[in-house]
Amino acid sequence: MPAVIVGLIALAAGAVLVYLIHEAQGAAGVGLAVLRTAGMGALLALLINPACTRRIAGGPPTVLLDASLSMATAGGRWATALDTARALAGARGTVVRFGETMAPFDTAPPEAGGSRLAEPLTAARAFGRPVVIVTDGEIADAASLAPSLLAGVHVVRLPRDTVPDAALLDVTLPARVQTDDSIGVTVTLGTWGALAATAATLEIWTEGRRLATRDVALPPSPGTARRGVTLRPRTLPPGAHVLRFRLVTAGDQEERDDERWRVIEVSEQPAVVVVVDPADWEGRFLVRELSEIARTTVRGYARTGPATWRDMRTLRPVAERTVRDAAGAAGLLVVRGPRAGIGADRRGPVWRWPAHSDTLAEFFAGDWYVADELPPSPLTARLASVPWDSLPPLTGLVPIAPASDEWVALRARQGRRGAARPVIVGNATGAGRDLTTAGAGLWRWAFRGGAAREAYRALLASGVEWLLAAGRIPGSAGPLGASAVVPRGVPVVFRWAGDTVADSVVVTLRDGGEARSVTLRFDAQGSARVPLAPGVYRWSAAGAAGVAVVEPYSDEFPPATVAALRTDPDAGFVRVVRHARQRWWLYVVAVMALLGEWGWRQRRGLP
Repeated sequence: MPAVIVGLIALAAGAVLVYLIHEAQGAAGVGLAVLRTAGMGALLALLINPACTRRIAGGPPTVLLDASLSMATAGGRWATALDTARALAGARGTVVRFGETMAPFDTAPPEAGGSRLAEPLTAARAFGRPVVIVTDGEIADAASLAPSLLAGVHVVRLPRDTVPDAALLDVTLPARVQTDDSIGVTVTLGTWGALAATAATLEIWTEGRRLATRDVALPPSPGTARRGVTLRPRTLPPGAHVLRFRLVTAGDQEERDDERWRVIEVSEQPAVVVVVDPADWEGRFLVRELSEIARTTVRGYARTGPATWRDMRTLRPVAERTVRDAAGAAGLLVVRGPRAGIGADRRGPVWRWPAHSDTLAEFFAGDWYVADELPPSPLTARLASVPWDSLPPLTGLVPIAPASDEWVALRARQGRRGAARPVIVGNATGAGRDLTTAGAGLWRWAFRGGAAREAYRALLASGVEWLLAAGRIPGSAGPLGASAVVPRGVPVVFRWAGDTVADSVVVTLRDGGEARSVTLRFDAQGSARVPLAPGVYRWSAAGAAGVAVVEPYSDEFPPATVAALRTDPDAGFVRVVRHARQRWWLYVVAVMALLGEWGWRQRRGLP
C-alpha cells in the first residue's frame, strides 16, 4: 500500500506539471490533470495489486464448554461456566461439551477424565464461525496445539479457587505376590491451599474389612511427598483382591481425591520360576534381572549340592518337591542347566538356557560376537534398537539346529568371522511357546552395566513378553486382557493378545449382582475402549476372565497447571482479505478516466 500512495503522488505531480505549467491550460488543465491522475492511479493499483484486510461479523459463535471433572471440584466454577457458555452462544450460537471427546450440550455435571482440545477445536474451526472456549485452563494437550489452530479463538478462563486439600495422588504396589511375601506399598501425597493439618491417617480396606491403619506425615502446602507402608505376610488369602486406600485429613475440602483402588493377586506359587541346575553366575544374574523387569512374582531355585536346593532370594534350603510344584504351577518356567529335568513334560511357556559341558561336540568355546543384522522374528521389533556389534563377546555356544517350524532371533559369529550360528531360537506349538538360549556368558553384559546391561534386559523383556503373550499366567488365561485399574472418566481398554485380532467379541460385565453384555470392536492395534462408571467389574469373554476396576479418583480433582492459551481480541469477527484486482470498479475508473482525458484533449485541439 505505501508504494501505491507514493505512485499516486508522483502521478499527480506529473499531471500538474504537464497541464498547468508546460501546456498552460488554466482551469481546464485542473480537470485534465485529475482525469490523468485517476486513470493512471487505477492502472498502477491494478499493476501492484495491494491487499486490504477487513473485519466482518462472523455469525453466531461455536462455544466449546470444558466438561472435565476439574470444573466441578471444590473451588470449581461449573455453574458459572454453564451460564457463560449459554450467554456467549445466544439464541443462534452452538454450545458443545468437550473433555476426552466431544459431546452435545447438556447441563449434567462433568464426567470427563481429561480436557483435550485439539479434536473439538479442529471440528469447530471447520464451520467457519467464531470460536469461544470456556474452560478453567487445565488443558492436557495445550502444549501440542498449533498456533494456527488457536488463531482467531477467544478463551474465557474461569480458574478454580484454591481450597485446602490433601490428595492421595498415587499408590504403587506389586501386581502379584505370594502368600508368604510382605506387601510393600508406596503412596504419593499432595497438599494445596491453607491446609492446617500436618499429618493424616491412611486406611487400607478390602471387601469391607480394614486391613491396616497408618499415620503418615503430610508435606508442607503446596507440596508432594512419598511414604512407605508394609503389610505383613498372609494378610490376604490367595486370589485376586481390590485394595482401597483412603486418606483421612482434617480440614480437607475435596474428598474425592482421597481414595485410590488397586488390584493385587495373591498366589501360593510364583508366576515366573527360574530353576538353575547347577548354580552358576548365569543363573544368578538371570534371576536378578528378571525380578526387576517382569511385572509379576519371580522365584529362583538353585541346586547347590547333589540333593540340595536353595531359594535364590533367601538362600534357605527347600525340598526338591517344592521346586517341582512351583515349576508346574508357574505361568512361565525358565530352566538353566544341562541336567535340569524339571519341567521336561511341561505344557506351557518354557525358556531353556542350556549350560556348556566339557565335551567339544556339545559346546563351542571362544569369543562369539552377536551379529548386528537381525533375522525376522517375533522379537525383532524390541531388539532392533540394541547396538549388538558393540557388546562384549559370548564365551561359547551350544550347537542348535533349528527345525523347520522354529525361528531364530539372534545369531553370533566366532571372532566376527565365519558362519553365523543361532543364539536365540523360538517355537510356538499347541503345547505352548518355547525359547532356547544357546549362548553362554550373557551374564557379563549385566555385570558390565551401561548399554550392555540394557541390551541384556531388552533381550529378557522381549522374550518374557512373547512367551506370556497368550496370557497363561494364572488368573489371566486366554487371549483377551483388560486394564486392571483406570481413573474415573477414563475408558477401560480391552486388548487382544492373540496372533490374529478378532473382529468383535462380546464381553460380559458384572458389577455386584448385575450383569450386562458389551460388544468389543478392536482397532488395528487390537484395542477396544469401554467407558464405565466407578466400580469393580468382573468380566468374562472368549475363554478369558479378569477384573477391571474404575476407581472414584481422577487426575482432574487435584489442582493442575493452568495452560497459557492466547486470547484473540478479534475473535468475534472473521478477517477478509481482498486484492485490488478483485475490485471491478478499478477497471471502470481506469478506462473511463483515460477515455475522458483523451476526448477532452481532442476537443481542445491538443495532440
